[in-house]
Amino acid sequence: YWTCLFLFMISMAQVVLSANALTFLVFWELMSLSSAALVACDPSNKQAPRAALIYLGATRIATSALAGAFLWLYSLTASWDFSAWTMSTPAFAGPACLVFFGLAIKAGVWPFHLWLPYAHPAAPSPVSALMSGVMIKVAIYALIRLIVFGGTDFETLAYVVCFLGTVSTFWGVLFALIQHDLKRLLAYHSIENIGLIVMGIGLCLYGMHTHLPGLVAVGLAAAIFHSVNHGLFKSLLFLGAGAVDCQVGTRDLGHLGGLVGKMPWTAACFLIGSAAICSLPPLNGFASKWLLYQGLFTASDSTTPLIARATAMACIGILALVGGLAVACFTKAYGVTFLGRARTHASAKAPEASRGMIAGQVLLAACCCVLGLAVAQVLQVLEPLCNRVMSSQVNLATVYILPQWAFAVILALSVALFYFFILHRQPTRATITWECGYGELPARSQVTAASFAQPIEQIFAPVLQYETALQIAGADRRHFPDKVKVEEKATSFLESRVYGPIIWLIDWVARRFTKIQTGSIHFYLLYMLATLVVLMFIGTKL
Repeated sequence: YWTCLFLFMISMAQVVLSANALTFLVFWELMSLSSAALVACDPSNKQAPRAALIYLGATRIATSALAGAFLWLYSLTASWDFSAWTMSTPAFAGPACLVFFGLAIKAGVWPFHLWLPYAHPAAPSPVSALMSGVMIKVAIYALIRLIVFGGTDFETLAYVVCFLGTVSTFWGVLFALIQHDLKRLLAYHSIENIGLIVMGIGLCLYGMHTHLPGLVAVGLAAAIFHSVNHGLFKSLLFLGAGAVDCQVGTRDLGHLGGLVGKMPWTAACFLIGSAAICSLPPLNGFASKWLLYQGLFTASDSTTPLIARATAMACIGILALVGGLAVACFTKAYGVTFLGRARTHASAKAPEASRGMIAGQVLLAACCCVLGLAVAQVLQVLEPLCNRVMSSQVNLATVYILPQWAFAVILALSVALFYFFILHRQPTRATITWECGYGELPARSQVTAASFAQPIEQIFAPVLQYETALQIAGADRRHFPDKVKVEEKATSFLESRVYGPIIWLIDWVARRFTKIQTGSIHFYLLYMLATLVVLMFIGTKL
């Protein structure tokens, strides 16, 4: 575990520092293989091998796409150095799309996101925090470095990037809402936030094509700022989920509850992370998402074609919907996990996490608060970088609109509300709860994660493929049923209708190809000879 963990961290740093394609691919592979080993490192988790296999398959496709793109770029520029690659001419459209495809898989952009909900729940919580908070941002970093700073100027690619980012935000938050495993819920929210970052990159690419320096600067600043913010609050939430799992022994929301009194430090830090990921002021998630809104407002109000302005307005509406669904999702996650009464004995007797666990969460929670209040300073750091794309002089502080005093007012209101509703509590009044004559209500009568999300699941039933099965047993089932059982089911359309048939076809073809494994060395030498002849023929023709 420790060997793979240090290799994982070192390789991520080296990917960022790589100056040419060859060293990039070497450390990219080391990052992928070490993280796959970390996903499968828990021998007690029966789902870990399958999760590692799915993740490993996704990384193989991503690496193949990047290797093909780099070979293509080398054939066009005769150089492996990133500094020699510029993608501003139509000849670079193909490799640019291939680079985006490979990096989008690693980042978890829809529809290449399927590995995230499997890998994150299977990996240990610190590894999940690194993979979600840092590793997928390495792919975003490479996307900005190669595509944005490579001068890519293709309108179609900008629209595709914006579209995939928008769908990712909606798809991720919708499927996060129906999850009952805390880490799986957070994994789907990584898809949502990656979508927000990719939307910012799409705005930047469109601004480069239409020569709008303000849109380029705001879009890129929103993407970079939200990448940092997501790395902070998502790592905080994964560490909080890991503390709950460590102290209670489960991440199933149906077996949690009442932990706010048992684990107050973890509950407080998880609340800050939940508010940050829901983009509530004055935390950092609000600042970067507001920048993204400003970019969309700029696109909808600029002298761009009507279709671009209509697309920007539609994206604003989808972002508002996603924000509401995110608040509902984390109301469920925090309320069912920490509030109410304990649903199991383990939850009722859970101790607070260790000091080391608490220290990591408190540090990340403090960073979320500081970055939310120090937006002006962050924009000063990002401004030269964002203006360098088009050699412009855009003042991000004026584009951001919200001045420093507005954050001071928001902070003062937040402190006042916290004082009046938390610290300045009114005396508790004890009354008898209406319980239909059944006596004291048990913990199982509380709102569950499934019942909380069910109304939203029914609204989006066509997307979620949501189905319910009702079973009522008893002699007089209509008036006095002996047993009532409700089972709900929601499946991903991509998994059942798209990836499922593809995997079946690959498996079918692979089984047919097993016949060539005869065990004869003569046949194997013949295969090698035939392959060499084919490669020589292709090489001479090219």
